[in-house]
Amino acid sequence: MGLVIRNVLLLLTFSLFAQLASADVSGNWTFAVSLGDAGSGNAEITMAQEAEGKMSGTYSGQLANGSIAGTYEGDNFEFSFSSDALGVDITYRGELEDDATVKGSVIVQGQSMGTFTGKKKM
Repeated sequence: MGLVIRNVLLLLTFSLFAQLASADVSGNWTFAVSLGDAGSGNAEITMAQEAEGKMSGTYSGQLANGSIAGTYEGDNFEFSFSSDALGVDITYRGELEDDATVKGSVIVQGQSMGTFTGKKKM
């Protein structure tokens, strides 16, 4: 009986640490996006972290307005959406920084096209 209790406690402890190891980027964000010679602008992003590393939300900016879908693991996340303006899918790949901002790359057709920084709205 003691062995069963010990194993259950170990499993619960491991589950707690696994949840804490994944930073939460859920919420409303403003991203400053720079696409080099193509220009720059701001985008409003809502991200929701779901079970099993899945992410959903919305994107509203110069490139598109619509749903996003992606993944997260630890401090890293990635989401994509379709841009009717450009006729391609766009991917944002980023990381949550220690100062609670996010930074990363904007990828179009497998090529890095720019960068972004984001701040969570309060």
